[in-house]
Amino acid sequence: MEYTLQHMDVGLVLLDGDRRVVSVNAAAERMVGRSRPLLGASLHDLHPPGSRAKVELLLAAAHDPDSPAAASSMMVALPGRTMVVKASALAQGDATFVALMLLEVPKPGAVAEPPPVVHPPVPEPVPEPAPPLVKLPITTRQGVVLLDPAAAVYVQANGHYTTVHTAEGAFFCSLSLSDLEARLDGRQFVRAHRGYIVNLRHARAIDRSDGRAAFVMAAPGSPRVPVSRGRIDRLKKLLAL
Repeated sequence: MEYTLQHMDVGLVLLDGDRRVVSVNAAAERMVGRSRPLLGASLHDLHPPGSRAKVELLLAAAHDPDSPAAASSMMVALPGRTMVVKASALAQGDATFVALMLLEVPKPGAVAEPPPVVHPPVPEPVPEPAPPLVKLPITTRQGVVLLDPAAAVYVQANGHYTTVHTAEGAFFCSLSLSDLEARLDGRQFVRAHRGYIVNLRHARAIDRSDGRAAFVMAAPGSPRVPVSRGRIDRLKKLLAL
């Protein structure tokens, strides 16, 4: 019941001394459902002749301060619904107005359902960036060795893992190429190819002798690291070429 009262529309109609409508709100117009405007209409014209005597009693009770509250209220039966009309006199200087409050009564047994609760979309949590790598975990015959990233000449994809190439040789790393790309310093380590990351500090030249770009690395044997066409423009900007 509390919810119903809180969400119930209240129609308001203001009558002047001649019983004409001088003000009306949208809820009252909707409840009455008349095809012509209510403003300026006589209250008598809004009711059938058989109901006008009851309306007069309602208005008389509204002007009588000693009249019981029930006398200034009446039920109006409309097709498919019932409306309660409450009248109250309002003095404005020498003039007296009557305010009519209209309330629709819910049908017996009807329960007003609250509107569905619309919850705002919950933003998906933004994953925290992976912490930068201070050391590269590589596997040797002696176990896991923590390699200084600066010693890595380039990194090559090896399935779900990687191979770290250094001046002393190649070593297995349990991290993927994507993990390393996200956690190594992007100013120094760049993805030159979908299968390679190069350490620019060890890059000696860019060779195009066979029509394809490749980094020539400063390491024993001058290994070449291919550069894919889709990444060449970004690498040129990094190297100011």
